[in-house]
Amino acid sequence: MTQNFFDEPLEQSKVKGQIVADYFPVWAKIILSNDESIGFVDLYAGPGKYTDGTDSTPLLILRKAVQMPEFAKSLRCIFNDKNEEKVKSLCKNINELQGINKLTSFPTLLNSEVSDDILSFLGEISQIPTFYFLDPWGYKGLSLGLIKSAIKSWGSECIFFFNYNRIQAAINNPQVQNLMVALFGKDRLEELRTKLVDLDSTEKELEIINTLSEALKDFGGKFSLPFCFKHAEQDRTSHYLIFVGKHPKGYSLIKEIMAKYSQKDADGIPSFTYEPKKNVQLEFTFNRPLKELANTLLKEFSMKSIEFKNLYKEHILKTRFIRKNYQDVLNMLEEQGRITMDKPRSQRIRAGKLTLGDKRIINFS
Repeated sequence: MTQNFFDEPLEQSKVKGQIVADYFPVWAKIILSNDESIGFVDLYAGPGKYTDGTDSTPLLILRKAVQMPEFAKSLRCIFNDKNEEKVKSLCKNINELQGINKLTSFPTLLNSEVSDDILSFLGEISQIPTFYFLDPWGYKGLSLGLIKSAIKSWGSECIFFFNYNRIQAAINNPQVQNLMVALFGKDRLEELRTKLVDLDSTEKELEIINTLSEALKDFGGKFSLPFCFKHAEQDRTSHYLIFVGKHPKGYSLIKEIMAKYSQKDADGIPSFTYEPKKNVQLEFTFNRPLKELANTLLKEFSMKSIEFKNLYKEHILKTRFIRKNYQDVLNMLEEQGRITMDKPRSQRIRAGKLTLGDKRIINFS
């Protein structure tokens, strides 16, 4: 099946690649305001294109880079695949990319099996802020050790593919225990197996994802965000795309980008789920109705005055709400007379819409 993976791009694959391609230039712009070089590493790169000519992640990233002079000058790329023919195809596709000569450094192509120590062979790129994309078909090669190594440098972040459909079946399979230990850690895996015994399928999914998130924190990934992909033909989860980083700014930005590709409820709350068949929202433990957000803010910030940007920064890690949800709730509370702001509503209307900027001071009574 992996041999045919790049034959035709599924909608899920397009969304996955687009999330990475949308986030990369946002991340790069922030890093380059503090550093002279940036890196991008894809350890399961494939040929760069599907057989119908659609770009996959390596080409999506390089197209972004050649269009932006500041990125073209500073970017160092490494693309790896264990399949030699795919590496040859990728090299051909990169050379044919219009504007590729704008890059100061031509991408480095590797043909290697992925393991925890592969990053030690990447040279100087492992010492500069680097964005890592780990997209294995199954789970072999994916480990906490690899993710820890990927995000260890300042500014480095990672998005990885988590094949939930296969991993949940492998958790209790003794033949692949070493791979599951590498992914969850020995103690957490044993604890997870015990917890899963009496849970239904939805509860099992939540427990597995939450266990992984806790394991990532232990290995330096303080901020993680899972994006769920439902199966195209069946009403069940296929896989996840999981962001992991060390700074709340990255978490806030990837949250907004993932929300664009997510189903939303009537209040505009993203489910962080891509479901090809219908609008289904997986109820994570920290996902709450929008009306409850209003009550929570009133309680947590009672008798305080705070700038919107600080309120948002302080609170986003507790929920799955995005910036617009917070703005809508605060504007609603102001209209109800339950909070005030330092600038009247009449002066915050732009193009017919009520705005709420980062520097607005919110006064909670």
